[in-house]
Amino acid sequence: MIVIENVEIVSLLSVWMLDPRLPELLLELRKKGYATARVKPRSLGGYDITFIEPNVAAIKGSTYILYNTGRRTITVEGPNVDEVLSVFNEMEEILRGVGSDPIKGVLFYELRVKAKASGDKFILGKFIEMDDLGLKLSVVPISFVSAESDPNSTSWFHLDVRPIWTSWSDERVRYEIVLIYRDDKEKLINTLRNINNILRSILVRISDVLRNVS
Repeated sequence: MIVIENVEIVSLLSVWMLDPRLPELLLELRKKGYATARVKPRSLGGYDITFIEPNVAAIKGSTYILYNTGRRTITVEGPNVDEVLSVFNEMEEILRGVGSDPIKGVLFYELRVKAKASGDKFILGKFIEMDDLGLKLSVVPISFVSAESDPNSTSWFHLDVRPIWTSWSDERVRYEIVLIYRDDKEKLINTLRNINNILRSILVRISDVLRNVS
């Protein structure tokens, strides 16, 4: 059995059809106590934005708001689920108030989670005999994806269970868990609120299936 030890970082990403009103967002966030990128109005219209770090538009506590100008994505990420959700909701409320309504402008949302886990060897319950090499091989599944969608769609699930190979001979193998999940916003938010239990349930179910493969 694999046990989730801790969730290291979570991200909620939105992809926009047109550039959201980032300057106005930052000015309002600054009023609320966020550290923000510098916003300078241009005399002939528009704004110049100097990011805090590459793509870092604003920071509150341990949570970052990132903006990718090329992809028109806003990402809220951090190690604390409650803080990430609070910043995400506050950001979307401000955007609605400055003329960038997410309901009209967002193409899709994506949840990303990175976690650490440990437990038994995550292997298929059947070996592959390689007689010509004199080897018996274990199948170590790493990726689990949606059966009825593809990564080019706005609905997608992709879970990686990556062994830390230096721990493979230990009593408890260590793993890096990476989740990428696209769906309705509310579904992603509910998943994030219960991320530890959901990851645990997924891993238990996958482990049961792998053990029973004959």
